[in-house]
Amino acid sequence: MNLDVILQRHHIPTPDAKYTNAFQDFLVKYLRKYKTEDELVKRFTIFSRNMDLVERFNKEDLGKVTYELNDFSDLSDEEWKKFLMSPKPKSPSKSAAKPSALKEKRVIPESIDWRNVKGNNHVTGIKYQGPCGSCWAFATAAAIESAVSISGGGLQSLSSQQLLDCTPVSDKCGGGEPVEALSYAQFHGVTSARNYPYYFWSTTCRENVPTVAKISTWAEAENEEELAEMVALKGPMIICANFATNKNRFYHSGIAEDPDCGTEPTHALIVIGYGPDYWILKNTYSKVWGEKGYMRVKRGVNWCGINTEKPLLPIL
Repeated sequence: MNLDVILQRHHIPTPDAKYTNAFQDFLVKYLRKYKTEDELVKRFTIFSRNMDLVERFNKEDLGKVTYELNDFSDLSDEEWKKFLMSPKPKSPSKSAAKPSALKEKRVIPESIDWRNVKGNNHVTGIKYQGPCGSCWAFATAAAIESAVSISGGGLQSLSSQQLLDCTPVSDKCGGGEPVEALSYAQFHGVTSARNYPYYFWSTTCRENVPTVAKISTWAEAENEEELAEMVALKGPMIICANFATNKNRFYHSGIAEDPDCGTEPTHALIVIGYGPDYWILKNTYSKVWGEKGYMRVKRGVNWCGINTEKPLLPIL
């Protein structure tokens, strides 16, 4: 394929070689194939615009955060937002418990990472949600996975597809509330991902699957200080944040602190630990995104509305 010839044929002025070279590398890395030349030209144009954005972001945040082109680089803003949840009107909060260990202030470590606590890993591998706003189901499954492992029940992936299909109060790939998925896990339980694998879209709820994990209730953190206490003492927690910025889309490394980020929740992740001034978040955009699938964000500043919806801790 001669990209320059195709662009000339579509009356596109000859671009700088850095764009065509980067786009051809992108096509190979992410196995992209487009059905028509028109689509190829459209994607190249979007890719070039996103490449300029990434270069600008890297200059703006030099020495703090790095950004890179990734799997989302040929998508327009509108297309990328299909990976996110639509903001939901605030629903009445379902009942949540307060763990007895948090009735009084506890001394907590300066940092913790549940991927390695006393030599043990309590976090399953990074997943890929695809073009479906199923982050709420993945985050709920991930938090329960860690709770089961920390309690001594072993580490295995639970079925985010079951939560996506069977949680009654949700818009499926259009988004849902983690609290509703927790409610489903409380009353029905969750099976393993092996029993009920992920399909990248919603399907008909399968009822006759063995339950491998069930929760008794969940707890909420009132603020970031309490979030740190609960994560340190109990384990990973579900958070919802406003992810609808290009700085989040193209994040590669560093401690993110985006002052232009909104606070309306559009994406669910889990907090798997923290450092002195940052949270460690587990995402569902595959291992090639961010810090091998993870992200560090500024702590104590309500980053992207991390406190807008109360963080949630599943309790077995």
